[in-house]
Amino acid sequence: MSLTTVHLVYIHGFQGNDTTFQSFPTHLQEHVAARVPAHLKVKIISRIYPTYKSVKPISHATKNFLEWLSTQPPGPVILLGHSMGGLLAAEAATHPSNNPGEHPGAKPRRIMGMIAFDCPYLGMHPHVIISGISSLLPGDKDDEKASEVEMNNMDKVNMVDAKVTDDWEGFKRKLDVSTTSLSSSHSSISQSSRSPSPGLLDRALDYVSARSDDPIVRWVRKHRDEPLKAGKRWIVERFQFGICMFDPPGLRERYANLVGWKGGLWVNYWTQTRPKSPRLSDSEDDVAENDAVLLETGVVHAPPDKKKKDSKKKEKKPKPGKHFIVLPTGLGKLLGGDSNWERVLIEGVNDEVAAHTGLFIPRQNLDYQGLVERTGTKVLNWCEKIHNRAP
Repeated sequence: MSLTTVHLVYIHGFQGNDTTFQSFPTHLQEHVAARVPAHLKVKIISRIYPTYKSVKPISHATKNFLEWLSTQPPGPVILLGHSMGGLLAAEAATHPSNNPGEHPGAKPRRIMGMIAFDCPYLGMHPHVIISGISSLLPGDKDDEKASEVEMNNMDKVNMVDAKVTDDWEGFKRKLDVSTTSLSSSHSSISQSSRSPSPGLLDRALDYVSARSDDPIVRWVRKHRDEPLKAGKRWIVERFQFGICMFDPPGLRERYANLVGWKGGLWVNYWTQTRPKSPRLSDSEDDVAENDAVLLETGVVHAPPDKKKKDSKKKEKKPKPGKHFIVLPTGLGKLLGGDSNWERVLIEGVNDEVAAHTGLFIPRQNLDYQGLVERTGTKVLNWCEKIHNRAP
């Protein structure tokens, strides 16, 4: 009996760079390869998809990704997306081309599972909106870090050519692959119509500037309606992908598609700094704060019978640890899927931004090996399920 190849494909976040995943792909590949049960008859290989550098929206990135995937060797796929890479992964996994329909027993055609790492499915928490966005952009310090090529074993992890995202159309022509050789389910992949809606940039700037005294943010808001159209155009183009975090209808639709993904397997590992008390993140205070964010951003709406809480002064309680993204707690549970969110406690950092960016750095994520093992167990369990689904 021949081996079935299971592809692990890593997707960087918005403007992420080649330092994001560190040595994690090699460590996970070694972990799972050494533990695949003989009866599964699977071979697991890992690929790191290059950073998406286009100035076009997430729908365009998804179309390119699915077309690239259709040129790869056969076998089920598990996507691993960090931060906004998880949004792209969700778009790809729930895309009609990957899902055959609603008939009983239907299962995804190619992408069978998705592991997200601190993905803002419900948005980024407002208290990190400025520092959070800056953390998603490449900085000068990144040049000093070792790249993923340097930190991974190239015999165990494949690096996809950067031209796949820099110039997909040109790269595709060089593949010399005829359209008939592509999977029929992917050869006519259409681009989703979801893209930044009119006025979305203005709403995003309002949202950000209301929570920041950053002079650059104030300047952009002040001059956005003045003759500096070129500057605004530059901002729009470069944030078409990232700006989807400020689009509540888009966030709701994408998340609803993920929650309703028939036959798909997914998890979102969300980071939290060590709490200042033993109380977990679903404490009363944190749920109330998370509810306020969900209501303010419009991701969820208050139930008709929800009454205002008594404003009596409460006894001051220790605060729980901080998290980078909005969670599906409290009112967020109305959206479903909360059982697919798993906390990762990051103990070697001082704030939630460092927790988000340091997930794959052992000196910051002191339970880094635990993350490798948790993810490896998830992958192997899913391989078992994929094996059992095979005809």
